Amino acid sequence: MLNDKNMIEIPELPSANELLYKNTTKLSEQAITSFQIFAMKKTTWLIATLITVVFGGLGIGLCFVNTYIGVAVLIAGILGGVIFFPYLVRSQIKKQNELIFQGGINVNEFEFYENQLIVTNIDKNSESDIFQSYLYKDLNKIIEFADYVAIYINKNQSYLLDKRGMNKGTISEVLSLLKQNNIQYIDKQALGENKK
Repeated sequence: MLNDKNMIEIPELPSANELLYKNTTKLSEQAITSFQIFAMKKTTWLIATLITVVFGGLGIGLCFVNTYIGVAVLIAGILGGVIFFPYLVRSQIKKQNELIFQGGINVNEFEFYENQLIVTNIDKNSESDIFQSYLYKDLNKIIEFADYVAIYINKNQSYLLDKRGMNKGTISEVLSLLKQNNIQYIDKQALGENKK
């Protein structure tokens, strides 16, 4: 569009329905499992600590009644909380993902518009894809990792966006758009969680 007086080109603003940025993320079962284990780390260790403290205290108390039973409960509490419970959580996540993905690849397309994000799950086994639309003002937070960005739609659910999957625009532009919409941003790029 040209301004008549000075003949200076004025760029047109994108319409509300114009696609600004696009990303296609392909995640393996292993990558999703690793992220879920990472995301649950805090909760897992809190529960593991609680188990250890409760059974440890019970074991110490029982030592005054019967030393053998008290020591056995104490050891069971320590082993259960520190070793068994975290292992159980990891194995359950892996089993769940094996059932859901069956060794396949999960493909999500992220389309960023002026006021909303549309996420389409491309299901190769189905005739129709599943899509969800989210207003930016309703998103909970974003966490940037070295290779991925976690977009939390609420406190407990998130999408994992692969930074290398940008089809239109750059990851910096996407993050800038999300930050402009007052979404809480957390930088965890230095964690090195992307171990394969």
